[in-house]
Amino acid sequence: MTIESIALWHNRARPAPTEKDLNVQLGCHFEEIIEMIETLRFSHTTGNGIEMPGKNSDIYQMVQGYADGLKSGRIVVTIANRRDFLDSMADQVVTAVGVGHCADMDISKAVEIVNTSNWSKFDRNGNPFFDQNGKVLKGPDYIPPALDSCV
Repeated sequence: MTIESIALWHNRARPAPTEKDLNVQLGCHFEEIIEMIETLRFSHTTGNGIEMPGKNSDIYQMVQGYADGLKSGRIVVTIANRRDFLDSMADQVVTAVGVGHCADMDISKAVEIVNTSNWSKFDRNGNPFFDQNGKVLKGPDYIPPALDSCV
């Protein structure tokens, strides 16, 4: 499983991405950050309390607001520095693999399973289903990723 196979999926979904597509995809990326935040519980090593990042936390509300705004078109972004933006995206891939490794999870296998699941969102002719904002939807043949063997 390679990044190229994920890039192929995105190229199939959006062969000529627009600025709107960038905004929707960034919103989807933020949505995944929200899903990660929902799985975490924080505590302070000194025994002092710390806010758990639930749906009422500031960070959750902020990232969720950006995700919703970007996907709906109410918020748009421009990339101020393309090299630094690309560096950040690549670093996020690398650090995500590192987090999975440190959590003793099979991140490589999980990415392969998720990528296979994502391909099942397309119809039998290999075409994606989109919502009104351009987000790829789960089609009628969608198979959710079975990640139990990776955790």
